[in-house]
Amino acid sequence: MATSAIDKHLESAREKARQLSEFHKYELIDFIEFLSGRAQDDDVWEPDEEEMEALRAFFAGESDPGVPLEEVERKSEELGDKVLG
Repeated sequence: MATSAIDKHLESAREKARQLSEFHKYELIDFIEFLSGRAQDDDVWEPDEEEMEALRAFFAGESDPGVPLEEVERKSEELGDKVLG
């Protein structure tokens, strides 16, 4: 994203933040502080031994197939129906 576009989004976010209730302003401040603290961690991902083993198995074609996407979609839809129903 171009710098000017980012600046426009930030300015828009500032205007929206000014209109928040006091409670939501504090929540936003906490979230921004959380994100800024995580910024350094998010830039670099170093897998632990379990993740490395899973990656090795995946690339070797030996990994578990996992849950089929159709089943995940079906269960998500069922849960959504329960929440809305």
